[in-house]
Amino acid sequence: MIRDRQAVVIVSLALLAAGGCGDRDAASDASPKAKGEGAKKVVEEKVPPYAYAAPVKGHIKEVNIGDFDLVDGIAYVAQSGAGTVVYVASRPIASPMLASYAEVTLDAKGRSRYFAAGTPSNGSLTDLSPRGWTSALKADAGKAAGNVVHRNYGRFEFDVPLSHPSVDELSYGDRQKERKPAATTPKPTEKAVIDAYVALRDAVHRKDMKATLSAMGFDAKQVAAIRGMDGIDADFAGFTHRFLAPGTPSEPWARAGEGQVIGEGTRANGSKKYRNGYYFDLCGDRLVLTGISEQDP
Repeated sequence: MIRDRQAVVIVSLALLAAGGCGDRDAASDASPKAKGEGAKKVVEEKVPPYAYAAPVKGHIKEVNIGDFDLVDGIAYVAQSGAGTVVYVASRPIASPMLASYAEVTLDAKGRSRYFAAGTPSNGSLTDLSPRGWTSALKADAGKAAGNVVHRNYGRFEFDVPLSHPSVDELSYGDRQKERKPAATTPKPTEKAVIDAYVALRDAVHRKDMKATLSAMGFDAKQVAAIRGMDGIDADFAGFTHRFLAPGTPSEPWARAGEGQVIGEGTRANGSKKYRNGYYFDLCGDRLVLTGISEQDP
């Protein structure tokens, strides 16, 4: 069976809420390739290291998801009126699909109804215990600062930009409550979902990091920054292992703001057939990958 999305999903709120949902045209290297090109591998040139002062400091530790530092993040005002969503990650925020994370939604008094955390491949947790943590928030028009201290799982401090997205983003708390997006949220076509998956799958199979990141919605400047991050080659290698070969698409569905497709094939180290789920969110006029659910062995 395919594991539930919430057990493995990494929602790219960092990309969606931090201005990544522009109207730029899809880059040519993110479009589906002609038959026969998918097997070609691209040799990546060296790029200079990318580093900057961390706006987030913290650490999460839990027996099922492991332990990791938190170094970056964003905040955005929820259109639902729930408050300020604070999403923090274990790597520079340009790589949400490769990073572990924690998230809360803080109201005007700095309180959150949930505490979520997870990793790209080791699952996630959502704590709804009302006394499981303490938190504080100070927000103005352009910045959010504060802290969260969980009595069991760790803590983090943040001082990050505050965004006001034009689209209705669903937080982990929203998904936990099964909140539906606003009625004005557009619905992608099933063909668009398949096309987005095929473009990404083909770039992954070629081991082409630049094309993969472009297919995930990043512009050229963001791609250059991500490729300069320490340890990105190992992270990218782990990410590519989550795509099956040949990864034949099937059973697409689409609803307001999102879509999903099943990819069928084998893993790199065996011949057994698997079915993985690939989830996409509508980001401006593009669909970007926000989660992968992998079939249990």
